[in-house]
Amino acid sequence: MDPEVLHTDLCSRVIQQLRQIRADLLLLTEKYVEAHGLHSLTNFDFAGGNASMDSDTWAEMAMEERLLSNITAYLDLERRLIHVIEEQGDNLLQGEGDLHGGLHSILRQVSALRSQLEHLGTTMGLKKELDEDIDEVDRASGGIFEKKVRGYHVLRELAIWAVRSIRDLRKLQRERGNLAIRAESSTETSEQ
Repeated sequence: MDPEVLHTDLCSRVIQQLRQIRADLLLLTEKYVEAHGLHSLTNFDFAGGNASMDSDTWAEMAMEERLLSNITAYLDLERRLIHVIEEQGDNLLQGEGDLHGGLHSILRQVSALRSQLEHLGTTMGLKKELDEDIDEVDRASGGIFEKKVRGYHVLRELAIWAVRSIRDLRKLQRERGNLAIRAESSTETSEQ
């Protein structure tokens, strides 16, 4: 099969994964806020983490840099989500089996997404060790409220990255499609 077709197919599959994660996150975050009584937090924008990079800086990045940033962010978010599940599983999610199951489901989806993004990076020739750039999850303790808020922030940042990643992958598809069209056009011109 043509490498460009494989690349386009992989991008499309990853975009579908991201859309599913985004939809599941909306429902899960709603349940999370309801279960933990965090309604006042939903009125504030989440400012922090990698997703808060301003749009001008992001627009100036090369596509490869964006993809690496996406992979790195999902690796970090995956680790932070594991920490949230561990931290809340013992005492904060008692009687909230549906919510706990939802967190586990999102974790599996994020792990699969990260794997697909890494595969996409490999097909583009990106070679970078990702683990070296990721700090260990901050094991800050804090009270019950801080743990609840930490979990909320992880879900919010994950939702922000899902939207950003969809845009990045659509842009990547367009750029790769334009390159393929130009290459095909120059081949036809040289044959004439």
